[in-house]
Amino acid sequence: MIKKTIQNIILEFEPEAKNILPALKKISAVFGYVSEEDVKIMAEYFGVSESKIFETASFYDEIKTEKQPEILIQICNSANCTVNNSFSIISEVENFLKIKAGSSASSKFKLEEISCLGRCADGPVMVVNGKIFERVTKSSLHGILGEYL
Repeated sequence: MIKKTIQNIILEFEPEAKNILPALKKISAVFGYVSEEDVKIMAEYFGVSESKIFETASFYDEIKTEKQPEILIQICNSANCTVNNSFSIISEVENFLKIKAGSSASSKFKLEEISCLGRCADGPVMVVNGKIFERVTKSSLHGILGEYL
């Protein structure tokens, strides 16, 4: 059944290389990630290697190539957010949830450091399951995470 849905999604796009990224984004948005099976189906449809599909998918932070946990926490680590103490926010999340950034040890939570979100004046910026929080502080962090616990 899922396979059929993936095929329906890619059939929305002409089998041209320029449509690989939009198809990947849509599959990732619908399913939360792009699986190995999805990569195989796309490679065949677009007439490119599986490595080309995976290379494209893995380049973009917004496209996941692994099944994601229930709660995905992303914190910007670009220069402006770092100047505004994003690393202390990352440490606070790690301590509060007993997880490490980048680790897949928890099935419920995942913490990622991500590159610039284009909200430099409002940093540090944190994204939880797609919802953006700006000017995050250690004190506001606990309230934000409390909404998801």
